[in-house]
Amino acid sequence: MSFSLDNVSFTYPGTSVGVSQIDLTIADGELVAVIGPSGCGKTTVLKLVAGFLTPDSGRVMFDGVDGTTLPTRQRDLGIVFQNYALFPHMTALDNIAYPLKLRDVSRQERTTRAQQSLEMVGLAAAGHKRPGAMSGGQQQRIALARALIFQPRALLLDEPLSALDAAKRVEMRDEIRRLQQLHGIATLHITHDQEEALSLADRVVVMAQGRILQAATPRELYNRPVNRTVAAFVGQANLFDGTARSATCVETPLGALTCAPHSFPVGAAITMLMRPERFRIGAASDGLNTFEGTVMQDRFLGSIRRFDLETQGGSRILVETAEAGDPKQIHIRPEDVQVIAPAPTES
Repeated sequence: MSFSLDNVSFTYPGTSVGVSQIDLTIADGELVAVIGPSGCGKTTVLKLVAGFLTPDSGRVMFDGVDGTTLPTRQRDLGIVFQNYALFPHMTALDNIAYPLKLRDVSRQERTTRAQQSLEMVGLAAAGHKRPGAMSGGQQQRIALARALIFQPRALLLDEPLSALDAAKRVEMRDEIRRLQQLHGIATLHITHDQEEALSLADRVVVMAQGRILQAATPRELYNRPVNRTVAAFVGQANLFDGTARSATCVETPLGALTCAPHSFPVGAAITMLMRPERFRIGAASDGLNTFEGTVMQDRFLGSIRRFDLETQGGSRILVETAEAGDPKQIHIRPEDVQVIAPAPTES
């Protein structure tokens, strides 16, 4: 099943907070992650799909059929909440089987299917345990199994990994992807973790102030952000205001830089984006886009080093590299200097 929000707007009563003109479709078998700063509206989007909220305008569609006023239970959606919402007095097996009980499935069948679900998430021997005796990762697996056992039409995940430590999050995001692909189910994943979104999703949606700024594949989103807000939010970024001098040259506080070809007219105000990991230590062989300066802070992060270079003109450049050597001179290839829309032209 596919589902979509068709020009949906919603404002919480008595406030100006909500979402505006949301157009988003999640295809059958696709996993779409939504990220954005706190209060941007990402959880509101999930609640509108789930039926916890009703749009002020627009439609919520399921396989092309208007389901805007359909009660939550009739939408047949599997939902995993941030706190998992497991019943503390029930065993893992009974927690998983509960949706089948609500659907009047016989005890024997629901026990059999719940045991199969336990095996699917790698917890075949934990059926007798209650949530309080299980780790956070185990509870998350139980919540996922419960959300999938009744073969829902779609899956909604509301920051399901936020309560786990860093190592367990990596393990469980791989598990979510495995189960989602195993079931071939359309999935909406709400998260505040960019790495989680980029590594999991087929597409990532960036929201701000209740609107969608960009929806794209992870690679496109990172490499081709549509504007300064998206570029600043996704990953680390060096951003400088400048002026277009030609289709391959921009004037910036760092001087005239050779850049990837762009379509802005000569004289247009632009923003220049350079990702920290695109820099190389030393001067370019052709001398292009080479900077000299003083290292103001040098941080060792294990597999990489991250340092701030203050140029002779007083600008600071953030650099990430695994290279050894004196970083007082760096360069970046023209194709890694991107020109994007400045803040005043953002929607």
